[in-house]
Amino acid sequence: MEDVLSDRLSEVVSPKAALEPAVQPKLTAKQIGQLRRQYVTIVHGHVTACKHRARFSATQQPKGNCVACWQAYFYTCVDLEGIHIVLTKQGVKALEKQRGRKFVRAFHGFLSQCLLPKLNAEAEQLVPADPTVIEGSSIV
Repeated sequence: MEDVLSDRLSEVVSPKAALEPAVQPKLTAKQIGQLRRQYVTIVHGHVTACKHRARFSATQQPKGNCVACWQAYFYTCVDLEGIHIVLTKQGVKALEKQRGRKFVRAFHGFLSQCLLPKLNAEAEQLVPADPTVIEGSSIV
């Protein structure tokens, strides 16, 4: 029984085949280009408001001063909760040390233009029109 297993094992894995490196086919220039486009090339989209290339990610912020690009960056790539925590616990100076002065200025503009009006609108919806009247109460 052991002879049969050892013969089959030697058929499946020969010592010569295990030691010889596998021969890779030579790639043509066209194939190398296709592989680069498939695995290496980064395709950037466009910001719809200003038509600039969206060359930013979670680790790289926009290079210019375009307001629409910064808004797209803050909506898509930034952890707003993390920034809120840093601002409330450590302050603006700590955020400026972490992200830079340009980021802090752009974030201030983003807060004043986009986030604060939305928060104010939500807060107005939560407050009843007449604060002295309680809806659904049975006490007269």
